[in-house]
Parts: sequence; structure tokens; C-alpha cells
Amino acid sequence: MNKRVIAAVGAAVLAALGVIILIVWAQGANQRAYEGAELVSVVRVTETVPSGTKAADLATSTETAELPADAIPDGAVTDLAEVQGLSTLAELQPGEVLVEARMGAAGASEEKGASDVPPGLQEVSIFLDSQRTVAASIKPGDRVGVLGSYEAVGATPTKITDLLLHDVLVTRVNGAVGEEAVTGLTITLAVSTVDAERIVFTQEWGRIWLTLQNADTAKTGERIIQDLGVLE
Repeated sequence: MNKRVIAAVGAAVLAALGVIILIVWAQGANQRAYEGAELVSVVRVTETVPSGTKAADLATSTETAELPADAIPDGAVTDLAEVQGLSTLAELQPGEVLVEARMGAAGASEEKGASDVPPGLQEVSIFLDSQRTVAASIKPGDRVGVLGSYEAVGATPTKITDLLLHDVLVTRVNGAVGEEAVTGLTITLAVSTVDAERIVFTQEWGRIWLTLQNADTAKTGERIIQDLGVLE
């Protein structure tokens, strides 16, 4: 056999072995990450799903994944048969664990979650990664502080951080779960009109962090931090 052919075949075999080894290693990495954790089999979204999609059509845009129990939101769907005959009530995003509250009869509205909206307020939702949501521990009924960071553009650009709001009610939380843990949360807040404007502006043009507050949290003493002011 021609030496070049032999070399080419050998290279192909080595490449195939490399792929197999990589797959085995990745599977082992997942097992090591989950070692000691209670795993739960759930339905996870793999691609964007439009609102109004029937459960019968979700098979091609979802997968079954085993994830740590601590990372699974309440009402997680473990099999599409559980929501047979229902449709999505909102757009679903990749990485999101499918929950029963996101499904309902055609024409229904999405369930509000554990907390009702107080009179005079309205809901606004923002998506934040885990580190901005107290390690993804925020849940409906919690009260949070909203911090905004901006970079003001002008003759002398200034970076600022300000505690915009205190004691904001969380009405609903939807989690996006990755291979090992919750990667982000869609947080829905009940706020006034002007506060909704402030939150949306900050989400569009700056960055938002949330703090978890309680009845004993001091609601005074904040100040706008600018550049080197953080050292004062």
C-alpha cells in the first residue's frame, strides 16, 4: 500500500480516537461536577421557542437533561407528556428549564407566580446572570435593591454606580440552567411607572445588580460612586 495512503489512514484513525477521548473526558467532567449532588431529569429548552407553541411541537427544541436538584426551579417539567395539550404562554429561551407555569391552554395568560402585583404598580422583567442576582438565589416574594452602573460619555467620561431603588417586590423568577448550574435568571419586578423607566434605561444603556434585602436592611446611607470615589 502506498505510504501516503497509510499515513492518511493512520491520521484519520488518530483523529477519530481523539474525538472519542474528548467525548469521554467531557462526560467524566460532568460526572465529577455533579458528584455528590442529587440529579433530577428535566426538560430543557435548546433553541428559542415562540409563544403559543404547542407542547406536541416542543420535541425538536427541547432535550432531557439531568441537573442538580438545587438548580431546578419549582414546577419543572420532567416529561413533555405532563403538559400534553397545552401551549407556551411566553417565548422560551435556550438553556431554560421548562416549567408548568410557562404552559397553559391556548389564549391563557402566563401565571404571575407566588406574589400578586400591588395596586398602582406594574411588572417589568430583566435578565441577569447569576452573580448579579445573589448567586441566582432570588425567588418570588423577595424584596430587592436595584443598583445601576453607567459610563457617562462627555468631555470627561465618568463611571458611576448608584443604588436606584430599595425594597422592590419580586413577582416572578424564571431560571436558565446550563450544564452545571443556574446561569441566569429572568427577574420580574413590581414597580411604579417612573421606576420602570429607570430600570429599563439602566438595562438598555448600563448594567444592573440586585441585592437581597429584608426587614432589617438599612435603607439609608447610599451615595453615588464615581471613579476614584470608591476609594474614599
